[in-house]
Amino acid sequence: MQPAPDFLAGFLDLEQAAAALAEMLARAWANWAPPKPLSYAEWAESERELSPEESALPGPYSLDNTPMLRGILAACDDPAVRKIATQKPAQIGYTAGVVCSVMGYNAAHRPSVQVAVFPRAQSARDFADEKFDPMVRATKALSACISLKSRAKGNSTLRKRYAGGLIKLVGANSPADVKSTSARIVVVEEPDDASQNVKGQGDVIKLVEERAKTYEDHLILIGGTPTAKGASNIEAEIAVSDARVPMIPCHDCGESHTPQWENVTIPEIPADQPAHEVYGRSDPSRAFYSCPHCGSVWTDEQREANILAASRRPDYGWVATKPFNGIAGFHELSELCSTFVGSRVPVLARKFLEAQAKLEAGDPGEMIAFWNSSLGRCWEYKGELPEDQELIDRAEDYPEWQVPVGGIELLLLVDVQHDRLAVSLWAVGRGEEMWLVHWGEYYGTTIIPLAGAWLELEQLMQRRYQHALGVWMTVRAVGIDCSDGQTSDAGYAFVRRHHQAGVRPVLALKGASDDEGRVEIWTPPRLVDPNKRATKASKAGVAINIVGTAKAKDLILGYAANAGRIRLTGTGAGRMHWYKGVRPDWYAQMLSEIKVPNRSGRRAWKKRTDRHNEALDTCVYAVYLSRYLRLHLRKPVQWDVAELMLRQSSLIDDTPPAAPPALQQAVVVLTERKPAQAAAPAVVEQPAGEQGAEPTAQPTAQAAEPAPAEPMDIMALIDAHRHGRGKPAKQRTPLETMLAARRAR
Repeated sequence: MQPAPDFLAGFLDLEQAAAALAEMLARAWANWAPPKPLSYAEWAESERELSPEESALPGPYSLDNTPMLRGILAACDDPAVRKIATQKPAQIGYTAGVVCSVMGYNAAHRPSVQVAVFPRAQSARDFADEKFDPMVRATKALSACISLKSRAKGNSTLRKRYAGGLIKLVGANSPADVKSTSARIVVVEEPDDASQNVKGQGDVIKLVEERAKTYEDHLILIGGTPTAKGASNIEAEIAVSDARVPMIPCHDCGESHTPQWENVTIPEIPADQPAHEVYGRSDPSRAFYSCPHCGSVWTDEQREANILAASRRPDYGWVATKPFNGIAGFHELSELCSTFVGSRVPVLARKFLEAQAKLEAGDPGEMIAFWNSSLGRCWEYKGELPEDQELIDRAEDYPEWQVPVGGIELLLLVDVQHDRLAVSLWAVGRGEEMWLVHWGEYYGTTIIPLAGAWLELEQLMQRRYQHALGVWMTVRAVGIDCSDGQTSDAGYAFVRRHHQAGVRPVLALKGASDDEGRVEIWTPPRLVDPNKRATKASKAGVAINIVGTAKAKDLILGYAANAGRIRLTGTGAGRMHWYKGVRPDWYAQMLSEIKVPNRSGRRAWKKRTDRHNEALDTCVYAVYLSRYLRLHLRKPVQWDVAELMLRQSSLIDDTPPAAPPALQQAVVVLTERKPAQAAAPAVVEQPAGEQGAEPTAQPTAQAAEPAPAEPMDIMALIDAHRHGRGKPAKQRTPLETMLAARRAR
């Protein structure tokens, strides 16, 4: 047999060739194969490296240093969980262990679009500089896909682009940033510090949740330190979750419990030693934790070992206290569940005793911080606001829709919601004493101008209201909340149509961007007109009146014990009154906000999460209108004139007689500012009155606003009224003759 030619020698070993081909294809397919399935915890412990920039424990990341976070990361893996809320202390490792791990996993292992919301843009920059960027530099899996230095790819401090996704860091005070990007992963950091109403466009948590709803497998991660009980956003999120609590077993009896500060004992120093200046006779260096079941004393080492043992159970040491509804909640997580050196019991005992000493001296700031930041609990402010029942017990026996004796000027206030108008009618008298005449909500569209609920508001504004004296009154001024971007145009349209400067002003109101009380209740209005050239009325513009809401709430509610007008009883200046038949929700809404210290230590008004606040808002607007009309500056003689006009109104005529021009002029000239802009009043058709309502005055069309008369001396007016009675008709002055004719009618 002839040997094979040399050129065929390389092809004879077919098995060797097949093996080489298989090896080549395996290498090729390995580059395209999907990543190995990993849980969040597995990825963090296998891929992450902690740098000295971001952690006091640099090196490979280990959940054994933060055992209770293992259960939170496990919830992130659960496909049934769409939202996770964590109420936590300040130093538990949550941001580095949970937030950074979730964001890193969804950048390197499962690329996705991610949005992280922080209280302010500066907080987002701090997170990038101190946490995220150091993690990227230290973790090879992240540095391979995220180029921190590449501006050409669109990367910046707040934007991180990578193949298949994007990380966007935004401040909660910017509605454009919060609303602009849809994302599968949404992170909200410190929701209690974020704006509850992002520039009038809604709650920040609700806005970012809308960004994730287009993804069926989305994950929303919300975590933060709580603040005031009843006003904490993270507390509200826990309330709608399954409210899981840590359950730590005792090494002696085996029973599990949730670690609580009440189980900490701080022994006293020996009797022969002098008391400490701050700690008194307490010795924080010997403080210890004990099991509430068997009384076993735990050393810090035993406590940490028990926490680690709990995290290795199938439930990771967490037990749900409510039924699961798609939201996993983790709370009761205090520093007693931490293994950090700074969270050891003697250290916490020293912080507690120092805070207690200041609390006893009248400064609760450090105790509030200990409660919030070390124990992860809400601080309950007691005695700063009255209870709902106190307001209920003080309700007065006068009918709704009737103005009690003492009420002289009638103010109509409107808070605009997307589906309704919340309306309050307040009567104001001497010394800014106020009576609630009506509180109600009128449902209908509020986005379309001059339609829906706005038609009912027209009827309320144009009808007459009976006074306890038997006379009829009309609304003196109207204030409409125009702070919501979706309904503001409709509010502007209503103001343009009905504003009558000097007769019945209708004002567009917006709350100031101030929750501490730096802005005065009344400030000069500014012109804003979204449709300046469309009509003759539009050319006048709309005066936007900025309301110092925080300062008005200081006046109405106060924030110290027994402060605030709402606590004043009896009659007289500054008192507030309400009728027994008022809708029950009015009481809760009037107490819907509380002024609590923010992270900077300054007190700021914060909405309570368990109730609406429209009634309080309209009361704030009533105080603003009173200041706009300068009712708080009226002198007794001016109130006498106004009451005289009211008492001499027609008791019988269906159409209320016009007030004498001289009297009108005296009150307007002396009590009302000259408006910044006056819109030409429009002709308004009289809407049908509601059933059972008092007769409604017919508006009159005016081609132009009348020129103001010459100011009159108020004392001459009073003298003419008092002394013109006894004079013969021929000896009366023209003013006395006019007043006499008025009395005769």
